[in-house]
Amino acid sequence: MIDLIIVANGKSSRFGKNKLLEKINSQTVIEKTIECFLENKNFNKIIIVTNNEIENILKSKFFNIKFLKGGKTRSLSVKKGLQLVDSEFVMVHDGARPFVNNKLIENLISSIKQNDAVVPVLKITSCLKRTIGELITQNRDEFVVSQTPQLFKASALKKEYKNVDQDWYDDCQAIENKGYKIITIDGDNENIKITYKSDIKR
Repeated sequence: MIDLIIVANGKSSRFGKNKLLEKINSQTVIEKTIECFLENKNFNKIIIVTNNEIENILKSKFFNIKFLKGGKTRSLSVKKGLQLVDSEFVMVHDGARPFVNNKLIENLISSIKQNDAVVPVLKITSCLKRTIGELITQNRDEFVVSQTPQLFKASALKKEYKNVDQDWYDDCQAIENKGYKIITIDGDNENIKITYKSDIKR
């Protein structure tokens, strides 16, 4: 079985206000995100790491969900969530990605066998340039864009999060270059992360 951690404690500084409470049709972003996972029978527990405002809104609408107060950074929030994980596997997802589909979830689950982590990625199709120092064009075929949800053997992620001392860009970064077997699968272009107000309109 799998425990799911949804990180919903960001400050939304680029959005201007709490983007997780913005409405898409009749639902908030965070409500839509949670519902992406409710019908999948592989999840033993759903853990929402968030703040008081969002918890108070959600706890009357979703039952059998665990709530935890978030940390000062995303990584510290994930570390808190991991304290409640007791399944063999743990999936971590950003609360601001409300369009993940069940096909991607199932592809992650079917790919975790014999691996320590599975990460969905997208190929870069635009020209890629490095802007630190002299402007230099990069070989885009050497890079990908990672998405969430990401799926891990819980023991591996717990081990590396014990002494977290930085805010990792994603959870895979916590176990990179440490001897774990990490594979990538095709991500989904529709699985966007809400970052700017224009993303809601789109």
